[in-house]
Amino acid sequence: MDNDINEPYISYKDEEANNEDNYEILQNIRGGFISKVYGIIAFQIFLTSIVIFFAFTSSSFKKLLLTSISMYYLCFFITLICILLPICSPGIYQKVPTNYIVLIIFTLSYSWDVAAITCIYSFKSVMIALFLTIITVVSLSIYAMKTKEDLTVAGGTLFICLILLFFMSFIYIFFPIKLFYLICLYGSLVLFCIYLIYDTQLLLGKGKRSFSEDDYILAAINIYLDIIILFLKILQIVGKDK
Repeated sequence: MDNDINEPYISYKDEEANNEDNYEILQNIRGGFISKVYGIIAFQIFLTSIVIFFAFTSSSFKKLLLTSISMYYLCFFITLICILLPICSPGIYQKVPTNYIVLIIFTLSYSWDVAAITCIYSFKSVMIALFLTIITVVSLSIYAMKTKEDLTVAGGTLFICLILLFFMSFIYIFFPIKLFYLICLYGSLVLFCIYLIYDTQLLLGKGKRSFSEDDYILAAINIYLDIIILFLKILQIVGKDK
């Protein structure tokens, strides 16, 4: 009869309090992770902006960008290697300081190519594209936060669409038909709008899939790529060559 006297008693209120505390701790951890990722993205965009700024203010640097074709392709392959690196070496973006070194190499290499593309357009066109990109990114990010649709399960479908666009672009090289160009341009714009929502939801961790808190570099690279590609596609649409 007295066997339960010394056993600990946990009320439903205590359980609810513990659950609330655990939830708050997890939310704080995720919030710190999100802040860290957006901080890294801001740093990447800042580096890219500096390279683009010099492309418009320094005629010698601009000439170097436009004439160094070998440097353009070298940076392209370095960028591609950095993107594919997690497949060949899982966890490399979780190792400090290796992950930060790779991040800087990736960002500078990609910034070189972005600046080489950007500087063939007028400064006015770049500013218009930048303004439209900011509106697009902010709108899509808010949508990703507010929507009840879970796009984190659509990774496979998005990847297939990306491969199809890649092959369409490859066909366009040999058959420069305007219809192919328009499909690639507007298809890429739509696809990377969806990718931005997808990657943002992975970052927020509210869907069935999410980035691990250790994947802050990988998350930053993905969202940074989404933003820059959107900028380039918008620039192609609204921009005018010099």
